[in-house]
Amino acid sequence: MYKGIILLGTNLGDKNGNLVRACCELAKVCEVASVSAIYETLSWGYESKETFYNQAIEFTTGTSPNDFIKICLNVEKTLGRYRESSGFSDRIIDIDILALENLVLNSEELIVPHPRLHMRKFALIPLQELWPNWIHPVFGIRIDTLLEQCEDNIVPHLIR
Repeated sequence: MYKGIILLGTNLGDKNGNLVRACCELAKVCEVASVSAIYETLSWGYESKETFYNQAIEFTTGTSPNDFIKICLNVEKTLGRYRESSGFSDRIIDIDILALENLVLNSEELIVPHPRLHMRKFALIPLQELWPNWIHPVFGIRIDTLLEQCEDNIVPHLIR
């Protein structure tokens, strides 16, 4: 069994509805243990007129990480996500696996912990909400220290 944290992100359409639909779809293929609050942020890595809503989900699955990311990508597609060939863009839904407890994985399909996790407050804050004692298995640094050291100037705003 794998226990982990997924980050949902959306900045198009009914943002609250997109998060709910994504969580419901994921609950069909894994056990959803808890969800974080919803945070609003500006786009990260590119310019957009639309703000993002982000929410973390703690999950458990018996599916291998490489197969589980394929399931997550299929959920994105089911909900209407169109992936650009490269770079960041506006999206109906984005599903990223942030962490799988202490697992370190680097395959063609998936890198865990997420390779840009430590650079993004919009990912660190909801992760810390659900796993306040988590230690990054590559850096050996606690989540609270990662957040303190994060140089991201885009500060998430708590929605609910």
